[in-house]
Amino acid sequence: MKNLKILGPGLLFAGAAVGTSHLVQSTRAGAVFGLGLLFVVLLANMVKYPAFRFGAHYAAATGKNLVSGYRALGWFPPVFFGAVLVLADGFAMAAVSLVTAGILKSVFALEAPILMLTAGVMIVAAAFLVFGRFQWLDRINKLFMAILAISTLAATILVLPRIGWSFPLEAGDMPDLAVLMFIAALAGWMPTPIESSVFSSLWTVEKMKTSDGTIDRDALLADFDIGYWATALLAVCFLLLGAGIMYVDGIAPADSAPGFAAQVMGLYGNTLGNWSVPIVGVAAISVMFTTCLAAFDGVTRSLVAVAEELHGPVSDEGKQTAYAASLVGLLTAAFLLLSFFLHSFKAFIDFVTSLAFLTAPVLAWFNHRVMLDGDVPEEDKPAPYLIMWSRLGILVMGLFALGYLFLIFS
Repeated sequence: MKNLKILGPGLLFAGAAVGTSHLVQSTRAGAVFGLGLLFVVLLANMVKYPAFRFGAHYAAATGKNLVSGYRALGWFPPVFFGAVLVLADGFAMAAVSLVTAGILKSVFALEAPILMLTAGVMIVAAAFLVFGRFQWLDRINKLFMAILAISTLAATILVLPRIGWSFPLEAGDMPDLAVLMFIAALAGWMPTPIESSVFSSLWTVEKMKTSDGTIDRDALLADFDIGYWATALLAVCFLLLGAGIMYVDGIAPADSAPGFAAQVMGLYGNTLGNWSVPIVGVAAISVMFTTCLAAFDGVTRSLVAVAEELHGPVSDEGKQTAYAASLVGLLTAAFLLLSFFLHSFKAFIDFVTSLAFLTAPVLAWFNHRVMLDGDVPEEDKPAPYLIMWSRLGILVMGLFALGYLFLIFS
């Protein structure tokens, strides 16, 4: 890549992904199962890659976001996607806010109630997005991601000698069904929910607008690939940290956001030294706050795009008003949901991530259809190997989702 300025949407994708799925779910997987679920993390990232890539690919090839492509397929895809945004992503916004508040409380030893801190995170993030919008989000994300990535890679290298290189699937007294449910939760948000492919398409379109046509399709796709595979690497790193410290020492993951955040900070302290905890703590807070920003922005932009596709175009001023109103409404709903689920952190996170597991094959199928049957120019369509990869991924995700439903209802 010729110029670092073209980096943006791919790193925003990484910022949205390296949150609950990595800091919480990957670390928990390593802490409870050692290396037993490493294959789940790797498989989820491999299987979902085409569905995520098609978001950036469609935007780069057509200059439009995926919601526009969904609408070209009929009324059902945008309506289904809108329902996912309202139902599933309300929980998701609550989850990333809670984890951010938990790390904030742990790093700075704050006495304030976790619910109050979570509300504070939501308010600050909303103000940042309403007044700063994409330009601020694009700039701040690059710095925060670099700090956390470097510190996480360093900690992982230092913990490698402690890891027992076996792959057990036992998890103490957890029944088989609970193990399978956790696997579904881990895979559901690994690296992030499929609807983030729509967020990626929206950010790519925005990046194209601000670049005055100086960024071509190949550069945008290279940017996405860097962000995507960086998130996959960091997911493995967090699993290895959990396996090398918590699993080896028999430390059970805490069932509260502040307690678990303290354990995550301890991973860095045990490997890099106590001096690193404040630095990594600030980086973790920064990245989680960036995750909040990226998730809130992506969900809100997507909801406004769905409304526009279903009800007709609106003016730029109308979009800004709709953006602010939708953001406030979504965060209010997320906070109310959180107030009911606050007392069981692990159960709340597992429920949120499991929802993504069930909707993934449907949204992946929409993305596949858009790339093949939409208005993508023939010369810009995916390579044959990517089309086959996409079909295989949809099949795998569909079979796992059906198996999950069978377990739930049996």
